[in-house]
Amino acid sequence: MSNSLPQNAVNTLEQLQGKFPGYRRAHAKGEFYEATFIPNGNAIPYTTAPHLQQEPVAATVRFSNSPPDPSAADFLSPAKGMAIHFQQPDGSISHQVCTTVPMFVTKDPKTFIDMLKILGSHKTGIHSVDLGLGVAKLLTTFPEHKNTLLTLKEQLKQPPISYAALNYYPIHAFFLVNAEGKRQSIKYEWHPLKDEKSPSILENIHLSKNYLHEDLEKRVEKGSVGFELYIRLGEEADPTDDPTDKWPSDRQKILVGRLTINKKVLPTESLLFDPTIVGEGIDLSEDPILHFRHDAYAVSFDRRNKEDEKTP
Repeated sequence: MSNSLPQNAVNTLEQLQGKFPGYRRAHAKGEFYEATFIPNGNAIPYTTAPHLQQEPVAATVRFSNSPPDPSAADFLSPAKGMAIHFQQPDGSISHQVCTTVPMFVTKDPKTFIDMLKILGSHKTGIHSVDLGLGVAKLLTTFPEHKNTLLTLKEQLKQPPISYAALNYYPIHAFFLVNAEGKRQSIKYEWHPLKDEKSPSILENIHLSKNYLHEDLEKRVEKGSVGFELYIRLGEEADPTDDPTDKWPSDRQKILVGRLTINKKVLPTESLLFDPTIVGEGIDLSEDPILHFRHDAYAVSFDRRNKEDEKTP
């Protein structure tokens, strides 16, 4: 992959809503939590991954908004994120980087950058982008990506009630590898333990710009936030290099563990969540967007760390 593509992507994100020194170039606004993941053993036939066996695993979880602006109001962000850093029993680590949109907008990094530039052309202020107009323009320009863009547009209509009530998807296909070396293509899904329907929260004129973070903190204090991790087994016809393809809904789905959010912790913004860090027993797919994210995240990480070093 050309080194210019990751640099170009980060440059474009900086132009989208402005440059915010010391922050992530996307999903800048986030909160960190200490968590415990308890695997149930159902993944053992498919993988030797330490965190998917039967021993509880400590984890750090970050819930976030998607914009580059760390001060963006929670209800203005269409897609939410959940990133997990598993601290595996053998001392190694494994990451998942998830979003509430179950697929990516394109399978081509260059097209993604072009999409960002279109969104940036619909500014209503220095740090504001009219996402409604931007998505409408994307639908016209990239009709082949209609399914993902319509999903994003639907999320714009009604902000969620809580981070704790959302489904999260790592988007890409991965391969689980078992003790015999057999590989099985899978996609992950996280589902909340409590399935809550979002009321029309926009009717609440006193809605805080940080309502999602405030709500999550209160729920965690009550011990009521948890998610179940499922793997969906791919079949031979299911592409593993195309993050725009969700795979058919009838693919076998297996519950492999439960994540419990324990308590809020101080920000650890120096922690890089990289979807290509998967550890033993898991192989990366050939998905070009997955590998592009590794390179782009490295550029963002390097820039914000250098900016932090200059901050008095």
